[in-house]
Amino acid sequence: MTQNNYLNNLIKDLTPIEVFDYYDGPRFYSCRDKVGQVFLVYWIDETDDYDSWLYLRVSSERYSSLKSGNISIAKTLSTPEEGFAFVVNNYGARFSIEEISTVNIEPDWLPPIDRYLSLHESALLTKTLPEKTLSAVEIAKRSNRQVIDVAFDKQSNTYEMGCGKLGRLLDSFQNVIYALACDSMSSVRRVPENIKFNSEVLVTGLFASSFGVRLQSRCGDVFSNDETASEIENLAKLISILENPEKVPEVLHSFNILARSRFKHLLQVLVNSEVSIKVDWGSPSGRALQSKASFNEILRALQKLEETDEATTDTVKRPANLVGVDVQSDFFALIVEGNEIIKGKLSEGASKRNFDIPSQIIAELKASCVIDPLTDKEKWSYVLVDFEKQAL
Repeated sequence: MTQNNYLNNLIKDLTPIEVFDYYDGPRFYSCRDKVGQVFLVYWIDETDDYDSWLYLRVSSERYSSLKSGNISIAKTLSTPEEGFAFVVNNYGARFSIEEISTVNIEPDWLPPIDRYLSLHESALLTKTLPEKTLSAVEIAKRSNRQVIDVAFDKQSNTYEMGCGKLGRLLDSFQNVIYALACDSMSSVRRVPENIKFNSEVLVTGLFASSFGVRLQSRCGDVFSNDETASEIENLAKLISILENPEKVPEVLHSFNILARSRFKHLLQVLVNSEVSIKVDWGSPSGRALQSKASFNEILRALQKLEETDEATTDTVKRPANLVGVDVQSDFFALIVEGNEIIKGKLSEGASKRNFDIPSQIIAELKASCVIDPLTDKEKWSYVLVDFEKQAL
């Protein structure tokens, strides 16, 4: 394809985004091409035979600065970031394109140097971040990575967020994803380092949607059934359940205790930050999920989880080596999975049993995981409900 044919196809396939000036038709507007690149289009002249337009590509940062009034219209149009622009002469049924350098952009084509875009104040406040031009699934297909766009909508002051609150929100999201990646490990207490590495999500962009954050998986989807990719989808599904707060405890109970306690903590952080949430998830295979939850729905879901301890407790059976018991002090100690030591209290039934120290047993444990709302630290506690002795 020749350069001229390429430019002709490029101009024909541009899609309008926003109109900034309208007089007998758009006179100054923005559009984008198939890959999301933003163009500014400005009317510069009119004759009996054709209209002339100035086209130039702009970065998301320059586009945001223009709309927020930080750079004048003339300055934006006269100094293309690429060092060149296009003059398009529209003859009605056909058009011609000429590439010109910055020095050939005539001052007479442009508005006064002191003219700025005058958008409504509320629009300026909400558009200090770049616009989200592509959906999560579109980005996922192009990058071959899982994508989840998360938009936090504050009750007030919607266009900015405190560093501490944003940090806690993102940290809580990551911790839930880590725990969901271990969902096949019902008794998981600490996330293995290899799972942490594979299931880490990276902040790859911000966008204007109150306060939007784009998160992408570290690794690509090499295999469509890769377990390390499913945790992001599961998090998106859990967020979607928040629209029905009454169902949250039942749905959450199908996950491991670490994921349940961390998701409950995430709800607490969302409530403390006074935000509602929107999620747009996409995978390279084309699967997608969009959901949202209002502040009141999040609060109600948290209240339902706090009515019982089911979200933070679980009863499991684990092979273990019983290495210590003190009935009077209501104490036991186990070694599980080779070297992990678990200590806790004896149930009333277990305290009446006869113990052999040491001995191999199948321990029935009631495990609890509570996250301190101030420190975000997890505190585990155990009750030995009962046990079965194993033959050596």
